[in-house]
Amino acid sequence: MLLAKPKIVAPDSSHWAKWLDAAFSKNADRRLAARALHDRLLEQDCIPFLSWHHVEELVSIGNASRASARVEFLQSLPLLAWFRFSHENAGLGSIVDILAAEAIAVSEGCQEANAIREHARSLLLQIGLGSEAVGSEIWPWTVARPEILKSRSNLDLVATFSDLRLFDSQRTVGDVSQGRLNSPEEMATQFHRIKAVAIAEAKAHSVVGLDCAIEMANEFISKVEELIPQQGTTVREFIVTTLVEHGVDAEEITDDSVLADLIALATFRTQLRIVARKTGRQFDALKRISMSHLPSRILGRALKEHAQPRGKRRGSDVTDGYLAVLSAYVDVVYVDKRTWEDFRRVLVKEPALRDLIGKIRKAADFPDLVRAVDNQSELCVTEV
Repeated sequence: MLLAKPKIVAPDSSHWAKWLDAAFSKNADRRLAARALHDRLLEQDCIPFLSWHHVEELVSIGNASRASARVEFLQSLPLLAWFRFSHENAGLGSIVDILAAEAIAVSEGCQEANAIREHARSLLLQIGLGSEAVGSEIWPWTVARPEILKSRSNLDLVATFSDLRLFDSQRTVGDVSQGRLNSPEEMATQFHRIKAVAIAEAKAHSVVGLDCAIEMANEFISKVEELIPQQGTTVREFIVTTLVEHGVDAEEITDDSVLADLIALATFRTQLRIVARKTGRQFDALKRISMSHLPSRILGRALKEHAQPRGKRRGSDVTDGYLAVLSAYVDVVYVDKRTWEDFRRVLVKEPALRDLIGKIRKAADFPDLVRAVDNQSELCVTEV
């Protein structure tokens, strides 16, 4: 079926799950609605978009048979959109691919966010059979599922402690460097306090029980302990060594540098190191890229600054953040009610971002997806 001007629509993971499960429902009306949805989308010139993050959530369920059924239904769909570099033969694109494509776009001369977005999308967007998107065999997903489930628990850890602050990152390097590192005895006392804080954080914000919260806190503390410097190291030496290991140049670490800014730069450089292979470029050639014009970073920063506080934090919140970046790359993104409210706040505070993103919608159930983009004049953030 040829579409005159296809519109790319990215359902929320919950919509994908409801749609795929309904396709095998015992309820005849719901089953028929699910099996007719794809044709109804195509009638509106809409192509559903699928990413790695969607499928990761779709197979991260306790029922292995249902997970396989979901993948099989995706394989049966006659037309899907997804991200993948043209030189790659398999795999669904993720936030890693988006950052890699943005880095390529900047390396090839794009400077403004919209130009970067357009070039990056041209490198990634694929349209074809569902079996081309997720592969024609089911066994790779069966093999990968245990590792995917494990990675989801790591996301829970990241989400739970995402707002935990162990030091004042708004201080400058010069200010912090005037202090000294704790002795082993002082360090032991400090870690005891940190562990208590971490347990309290896990109990307050994770969705797990007390035993799991303690286990989660212990895992967090073990990661912090890996950062302990050798005795005799000065505070400044520790700061410089740690940041340089993450891609920050020593000359970039000045006394008036704010730690929070350097940490953000180190995180970004670490991400660039990860995507360097995908770009076909050396990390040293990528590290001068500024994060300030990249669509994925612009949206990530805006959502972090203006989003509503989360009470309970789930690994799915991290995934929602990745999927939110799709708003710069597809015509319509469906999100949950919390992310929808986050976008509403972002566009109130930074209305200029309307030029960067498509439509943001929330919907109660998968049948509402067919009302995707029937009114081009409506506001970016809308309800169904």
